[in-house]
Amino acid sequence: MFEVCCYNLIPVKLLLLVYVKISEKSLPDSHVLVSLSAKLQNNNTPFENVINVIMFHWVPTSYRELIIYGDYTMVILQKKGVKMIDIDRLLEEVGEFGKYQKLNIFYLGLSLLFTASSTMAFVFTTGDMNYRCLINECDASETTFEYWPSWLNRTVPFDHDDHRLSNCLRYTSSKSPNIINTTDRRISSQCDETDFNESSIVQCDEFVFESGGETTIVSAFNIFCKNNKWKLTIVGTLNNFGQFVSLPISGFLSDKYGRKNIIIIGSVMAATCGILRGLSINYTMFLILEFFDAFFSGGVYSATFIMGIGLVGSRYRVFTSTVLSAYYPIGEALVGLLFWYVQDWRKFLIFVNLPGLGFALAYTIIPESVRWMITAGKINEAIEELKYIAKYNGKKLSEESLKKLETFKCSNEKEIEIEEIAMSTTNSCSNQQAFKRAMTSKRIILRVINCSFCWMINTLIYYGLSMSSSSIVGNRYGNFILCSLVEIPALFLVIKIMNNCGRRESQCATLLVCSILCISIAFVPKHVVILNVLLYLIGKFSITISFVILYMYTAEMFPTEIRHSLLGICSMFGRIGSMVAPQTPLLITYFGELSPLLLFSGSALLSGLLALLFPETLNKKMPDTVLEAEQIGNSTS
Repeated sequence: MFEVCCYNLIPVKLLLLVYVKISEKSLPDSHVLVSLSAKLQNNNTPFENVINVIMFHWVPTSYRELIIYGDYTMVILQKKGVKMIDIDRLLEEVGEFGKYQKLNIFYLGLSLLFTASSTMAFVFTTGDMNYRCLINECDASETTFEYWPSWLNRTVPFDHDDHRLSNCLRYTSSKSPNIINTTDRRISSQCDETDFNESSIVQCDEFVFESGGETTIVSAFNIFCKNNKWKLTIVGTLNNFGQFVSLPISGFLSDKYGRKNIIIIGSVMAATCGILRGLSINYTMFLILEFFDAFFSGGVYSATFIMGIGLVGSRYRVFTSTVLSAYYPIGEALVGLLFWYVQDWRKFLIFVNLPGLGFALAYTIIPESVRWMITAGKINEAIEELKYIAKYNGKKLSEESLKKLETFKCSNEKEIEIEEIAMSTTNSCSNQQAFKRAMTSKRIILRVINCSFCWMINTLIYYGLSMSSSSIVGNRYGNFILCSLVEIPALFLVIKIMNNCGRRESQCATLLVCSILCISIAFVPKHVVILNVLLYLIGKFSITISFVILYMYTAEMFPTEIRHSLLGICSMFGRIGSMVAPQTPLLITYFGELSPLLLFSGSALLSGLLALLFPETLNKKMPDTVLEAEQIGNSTS
C-alpha cells in the first residue's frame, strides 16, 4: 500500500514541533511513537499494520507525505499513485518542440560553439614551429636568414627519430673561434663542409624560423627542442585540470542557482581570460590564464546540455542532444580555420574569444530551465515561464495543470517550513539531503563509479585522437578540420542507433568498434596513407557516437534535483582522461610509436564491456527524484 524510505535523522520531540506547525490536528500520545520505533526495529512485525493505524487515525488525507520521527529514525511514506509533478506531461501541453524550444536551442548552441575555443585552442597555440639552428659561420645576414639553405645538410646532423635534419643540434666548427669574429662570419656566405667536424655535435642556442610560418608560444617564450616539449604538452593537461576542478563546483552551483547563471557568467569570464591570455608577457602568466579560462568554461557545456534536453519532451531528447552536440565540432573546425588564416597565436586568442563577451547581453534572452525552477521550488516563476512557452508555441496550459502546480507549491512551502524547523533544531544543511540520499544508495554509487570510468575512457580517446589529427599526412589544419567535421554525420547517425538499439547496447558497441579500429591503425603500414586516414576518421567517428550517447545516458540515469551535480562528478573524472591525452605523444619516447593506440584500444574494450552494467533508459521517464532514479533498471519499472 505504501512505498517506504528510511533515513537517520533527529529525536522524537521534533515530530511534535513539525506537526503542530503543518497540521491542525491533535497528535497521538508519545507512547505511540515509542511503540512504532520498536516495531520498526523488529523484522517480524508486519510494517503495513503499523502504517494502516497511523494513516487512518492520524494523517490528514490532503497530505502526500507522512513524516514519522521515532527515536532517531525518520520514515517517509508515500501513498502509491500520488506522484511528483510530471514535467514531461506539462511540456506536452505547452509544446514539446515548438518555436520556443527551437529558438533557445539555437542560443544554447552558440554557447557550445564558443566552448570549443576554450577547450581546443591550445592545440594551435602550443603547436611546434619549424625552426633550425642558426649557423653563425654560414648565415649571411643579421636580419634575414634562409630557412633551408643548400649547405644545411653539411652543418647539422640527421635526426633519425623525426626522420629529418635536426632542428636543435649542429656540428661544431673545425675552425678556432678566434680566427674570425661573429660579424665576419655572418658577412661570409661561403660554407665548406671541411669547416665542420661531423664527429662533434652540440646543442644550438640560437634559431632561424621558417619565413611566413605560424607563430606560437614556442618562439614567444623560447620553448625549443625535445627537452622542453613537456612545457607544450603541460598546457593541454593544465587546461583539462581547470575543467576537472570546475565541473563539481559548477555542477553544485548550477543545481543551486540555476543553469542560466552558469552558462552566461562562465562564458563571459572564459572569454575575458582568453583575451588576456593572448596578451601574456611570459609563460607563467599564460599558464595561469589557461587554467582559469578552462575553469570558467568547464561547466558551460554540461549546463547547456542539461538545460537543452530539459527544454523538450521525452520524444525529442535524442534529437535535441544531437543538434546541440553538432555545434561543438563546428566550433572546433572554426578554431582550426581561424588559426589557419591568422597564423599568429596572440591575434588568434583575441579574435576567437571576443564573441564570448557578447554573452553578457544574453541575460534577458536565454530563459531559466523550467525543470530546475520546479525542482528548486520556484513554482511561481515556473508557472509564468510555462505560460510564456505555451503562448510562444501557440498552445495553452490547462487549468488542471495550473491547479496541480498550485497544490505542489503549497506542499512545497510546507516542506520548506519543515526544513527550516529541522535546520534550526539540528543545524543541518537541508539542500544537500538529496545528494546524501544518493550517496547512501549502493545502486546509485556503483552507477556513478562505472559512469565516471566510462567518461574517463571516452575523453582520453576522443581528445587523444583530436590532438593527434595533425600528425596525419597532409595539411595539419585541414586534417584537424576534417577530423572535427567527421563528428557531425556521427551525431546524426546516433539518433537512429540510440532509438533502435537502446542506450546500453549502443554504448557498448561503439566503444568496441573504436577498440578494433585503434588496434588496426597500429599495425597498418605508414605508406598505406589512404587506409591509415580512413581508419583514423572512422575511429574518431565511433568515439564521437559513444561520447554523445554517454552525455545523454548520464542525464537520463540521474535525478533532476542533483542531475548536474552527478553529471559534474562523472565529467570531472572524465577530465582525468583528457588530462592524460595531451601527454600521450610522450609515451612514444618511452614505449614506442604503437603505445598510444594500444592504450586507446585496451581501455575502450574494457569500458565497452562495463557499459553493459548500466540500466536501459530507452523510452523511460527522466527521473526527478533519487527514488525514481534507483528504480530505473528494475524488472518491474
